[in-house]
Amino acid sequence: MRYRVPASTSNLGHGFDCLGMAVDLANIITLEPCEEPPTQTYNGLSRLCATVRTECENIFGTSLPPLEISIVGEVPIARGLGSSATITIALAAAYQRLAGDDLDRDALMRIGYTIEGHPDNVAAAALGGFTIAADLESGLRCMRFAAPAGLSTVLTIPDYEVKTADARRSLPQSLNVDEAVRGWQRASLISAALASGDIEQLTECFQGAWHEQYRAQLNPQLGAVRAAAAQAGAVGTFLSGSGSTILSLCRDEQAELIAQTIRAHLEAEGFGAVVRIALANNSGVEVLA
Repeated sequence: MRYRVPASTSNLGHGFDCLGMAVDLANIITLEPCEEPPTQTYNGLSRLCATVRTECENIFGTSLPPLEISIVGEVPIARGLGSSATITIALAAAYQRLAGDDLDRDALMRIGYTIEGHPDNVAAAALGGFTIAADLESGLRCMRFAAPAGLSTVLTIPDYEVKTADARRSLPQSLNVDEAVRGWQRASLISAALASGDIEQLTECFQGAWHEQYRAQLNPQLGAVRAAAAQAGAVGTFLSGSGSTILSLCRDEQAELIAQTIRAHLEAEGFGAVVRIALANNSGVEVLA
């Protein structure tokens, strides 16, 4: 069983734990049933595989085998691009198939949310496009929109990792009213602009995200990369998830100049990072075999 699962960016500035978008980098994940749980080389991968298996056994009401997993692709680990979500969605899709069900992306999203604890990355990875998700009394609800035509992303992927657990520990337990109102207003505008396809309305929406100020020490390049990207015409720049990747949104025709400007800044400052251009992904998880 082989799946292509896209990377995802989450939060999109002010949409903390609710907004996500799939990005056209992907992991190709091959899975094969085996007798005993294999020993995985990646830290935490064995635990994630076991957790997904247990959750799927509970949901599908049947015993399921361990899976041998092979990952080939472009989604870096601990860089805020949903690498764990790609694995979770692929594992859940394989178990869904072994349980005798057809591919159900909504069901995969809900399984992923139960495991990850937040819906933004798993929703985008499963469904593709731009997603808005919320946990209601009746359960998880998600609206999905195709990412606007002509929208590109410029990804600045630093050499260093930022682990989600470390980034969450840096956050306060409460916000003041001004921070909360600013976040609600701008998250609403970002959602409306992306859902309607009006890219220009994203301008000025991404500065001042409350969580980014607390994560600044973990992501020291954010301010400088944001300034360089804005100079070259980006409509907005934000931490992808909790970092370390910094993502700049722009029109397709602006992407190469923005990437060149960011590379020149990084070289001048001696920062180590890969800068690459990627389109949004509107497909979500795909079955390859």
